[in-house]
Amino acid sequence: MKIQPNTMVTLRYTLEPVDSQGFHYPRGPYKMEVIMGHDRLLPGLEEALMGVDEGATVEVVLEPGRFAGESEEESHVSRREVVEEGPVEVGDLRHTMDENRCLRPFRVLAVEGDRLRVSFAHPLAGRSFRFQVAVERVRWATLEEIKAAKSPVRGQGR
Repeated sequence: MKIQPNTMVTLRYTLEPVDSQGFHYPRGPYKMEVIMGHDRLLPGLEEALMGVDEGATVEVVLEPGRFAGESEEESHVSRREVVEEGPVEVGDLRHTMDENRCLRPFRVLAVEGDRLRVSFAHPLAGRSFRFQVAVERVRWATLEEIKAAKSPVRGQGR
């Protein structure tokens, strides 16, 4: 069976950056089951897998912006807005609280007196990543799985 909208797909995959920059995360293999056609995968990955047969192995490269977003422009944060206590150094990952009282992570780029030059971009933003994906199983989703897929994914604001 081929992957198409409303199919449940079991995938085994590995992930690695295309560039030679540091990557301090496990590369896998990971295994997941996901419903297709309901924005539950990264858009470029879901697009690349549509039409692939059960049992196939594919390589998918997601260009910058399609994996963890684009590199964001720099911003400034007052030291008073930093949630964590203690000294702040360049390279630190810290948090501020947004208007909805949600923590918002940022990386410190420079300490400039009482202000910090920061980036709110994901640490992997602006990089290309290669997925090696094995399609282990494809089946039609049940009605319950389709209904559940139409519910908003937590944190995606849909």
